Amino acid sequence: MANLFLDIETVPDFSQEEYFLIKNAIERGQLDRNSVNKDLYWKFERGGLSPFEGKVILITYKINDGHVFRLKEWEIGEQQILKQFYQLILDLEYRSMGDRLQVIGHNILRFDLFFLYERMKYYQIDDVKWLHQRIINKPEVIDFLQMHLPLNELKTKGLRHDVIMHAYNFPTKTTLGSEEVIHYYEKQYKKILDYSEREFIYPELYEKISKKGMISPEALKEAIRWYEKNQQPNSIKS
Repeated sequence: MANLFLDIETVPDFSQEEYFLIKNAIERGQLDRNSVNKDLYWKFERGGLSPFEGKVILITYKINDGHVFRLKEWEIGEQQILKQFYQLILDLEYRSMGDRLQVIGHNILRFDLFFLYERMKYYQIDDVKWLHQRIINKPEVIDFLQMHLPLNELKTKGLRHDVIMHAYNFPTKTTLGSEEVIHYYEKQYKKILDYSEREFIYPELYEKISKKGMISPEALKEAIRWYEKNQQPNSIKS
């Protein structure tokens, strides 16, 4: 069975000019949640969380004990990074000789896989039934957020990336994924890559849990309290 560690970064789908025009309008009080164009405001604020208003700018992955690869939208475009990643899925499926692919990450059931599927469907990268089969239906998924639900009274609240990492004594990111949006539109791509390097600790976490088991509910609750005390809350993806 191939282990595919996965993470994506997304942003609201604007041109650079549109992004800064909207940003300036919000900062000047000309656009807010009560404006006639409130849908534009919410796209700016939350569009990166929706595949219908956002786009994928970075796909980070690692297969088993191999190298970490990053497919960058700013180099070849979103459609091409999605095509390359889909081809990777096909290749892994072919090489697996019937074994199921195992995709591993944080909140990938609710976010990464769904987002990739919808964006691939948008570009008609393959027939919808095959996209669904290979991205949504066929892979086995290890989602660190879902794994820890029984330790958190079956609640997703609090199960952020940094909470899980802190609980297992891994470094935390110190910044939120939403902060990378402006870096993208300012073309500060190195900052996005630096963020991705801090975030992509999933292979190490998987190995630690495999060897030593999961933490206790008390340790998880302590990590949640640590986060609430030291960090600013944002989306569950962060």
